[in-house]
Amino acid sequence: MGWLFLSARPPDRLSAQASLSASLGARYSSTLVHDSIVSPFDIRLGISPALTLAVALPLEAPWTADVTLDASYGAVSRHDQSGTVAPITHVTILTLGVALRRDLRHGFSASAGAGLLAYLPAEHIGIFRDGGGPVVPMGTAALGYSPPLAVRRGLALEARYDLHGFLTPALRTEGFVNSTVVHRVALAVRYRLWKGSPP
Repeated sequence: MGWLFLSARPPDRLSAQASLSASLGARYSSTLVHDSIVSPFDIRLGISPALTLAVALPLEAPWTADVTLDASYGAVSRHDQSGTVAPITHVTILTLGVALRRDLRHGFSASAGAGLLAYLPAEHIGIFRDGGGPVVPMGTAALGYSPPLAVRRGLALEARYDLHGFLTPALRTEGFVNSTVVHRVALAVRYRLWKGSPP
């Protein structure tokens, strides 16, 4: 219903009412690969900086449609059972998503959506020797909080969550069949860069 309402609005009205924001924070990712057949090891992505740009399009109150572009950059390492950590490479993760957000009471908001995610390794090495693999779908959810003082300054706190499947061509070559479900959690501060006119 929200998308029907959105498509029914003239493009000039949508552009006038849209707002643009940027978020900067830190992201944790769960294990990318776990192997226990010969010598147990995990491959993990370290805590990474995360930058998000979002365009918000107002729907019927209290709903808003968000279109987001997100980028994070971090180090991928192998963690052996003995405690040894061996760096592999760095990787950029890009996502493009859409979400439906609802304003709640007391400055809170909640959203859920879906999108596409891609791994872009800095080097073709290790699990990325044949590239980062295809673009994969992901699911997203977020909780925001903006007290009255922060609202006036265009600031908000965000907790974001997403999940996706991870399996590179090199892992397939090594005999891995099933994707690892990767969970990511980010804490960020959002700043409104531009606010459109009210409807």
